[in-house]
Amino acid sequence: MTTTERALTVSETAFLLAGFGPVVVRTTFAGSFEPKVLEAAWQRLGLEYPLLRCGILGGLDGFRLSLRNELPEVADGAAGFGDDITRRLADGAISRLSLHETSDATALTLAVDHAVSDGRLVRNLLHDLLRIYTALSRDETLPAAPRPVFEPSLEELFEGQYEQGWPEPPSVLGDPLTLSGGPGKPPSGFGVHHLEFEPGPTAEIVAIARKNGISITGLLCGAVSSAIRARLPESDGSLPVTLRVPIDFRERLVPPLDALAQLCGALPCTVTVSVAADDEPLKVGLHATSELRAVLERDEPQRALLAQRHSPAPPPPTTIVVSNIGEAGDPVLPDGLRVTGSRFATTLNGPVPGMFVSTTSGRLTLDVVFDRAFHNAEEIAEVMASVEATLRAMTP
Repeated sequence: MTTTERALTVSETAFLLAGFGPVVVRTTFAGSFEPKVLEAAWQRLGLEYPLLRCGILGGLDGFRLSLRNELPEVADGAAGFGDDITRRLADGAISRLSLHETSDATALTLAVDHAVSDGRLVRNLLHDLLRIYTALSRDETLPAAPRPVFEPSLEELFEGQYEQGWPEPPSVLGDPLTLSGGPGKPPSGFGVHHLEFEPGPTAEIVAIARKNGISITGLLCGAVSSAIRARLPESDGSLPVTLRVPIDFRERLVPPLDALAQLCGALPCTVTVSVAADDEPLKVGLHATSELRAVLERDEPQRALLAQRHSPAPPPPTTIVVSNIGEAGDPVLPDGLRVTGSRFATTLNGPVPGMFVSTTSGRLTLDVVFDRAFHNAEEIAEVMASVEATLRAMTP
């Protein structure tokens, strides 16, 4: 490794070869941006976080990151979130900032290659961009504090700290339930099902979760597991649902990593729950939460990450991904701009849909992204209608 070039790690390469789309955070605003100031703020962000200026190069010796002189210019944005998440990064770039403005709304979208980022990091970077934009628009002086070009990956930080080998698979009989209503004829593109709760109902849902000792992630795991189980009412007994839940490890390290450390800090935790037709979603969510804690106590995500380096294996059969990046305060903005919403997601071809969850300005937002070759909009809509009914039943 040099100061301007390094090889991708095994896990970073795995993201690339699997075909993940970039992690996309799209934030909408009332008001408009000054294009020249936005471009200046974007280039300044590339100085503060130089990894964003890198490109990915491929060769006989594998893939590597190579630092470039500047970021690509701010691009024209897509009209909608569904279009944004399917846009690939151009010319081997790690990142892209795009702006879409109409007479009554503005959308700013930051996309960063998933090999070196996750949803929480990309949201934090977008907030930092807005902080820089605000300072520049006010003619304020910004202190220079650039990060190193390359920072240690989780693989490097975990090396030698955990038991070697893959974790034991869950002791659940049978393959997990799946959603499979698509034509099976790729490429068919991606679909998105959007669900949003206003601040009032969101606060009530959070209060109910806390009262029952469960997180919003656990609550959603229970709601979606029950919704998927309900699609097979004629089946007797309990059926397995396997959830893949990314967990941010930055704060779990000792010492903790900075929230803006330039790496993918989220690791997937595989949780399997047995769900009967008459199980209450809250009960299922509590079970999922208990299983998730046990997975973390056994260091399974860390062991799987390290095992992948020596004996690569595909991910276990999975019903759905549930990714929640939590709540964020409103970013610093100049007069004339106000956040009206924010959404995030990534894409991956295959039979596993992803539920991407965040809370912005007090609003709980869910986006289920699915490959139309394996799922159709009607089945996803039915599942999400059940999830919505479960959550709304918790509010007076």
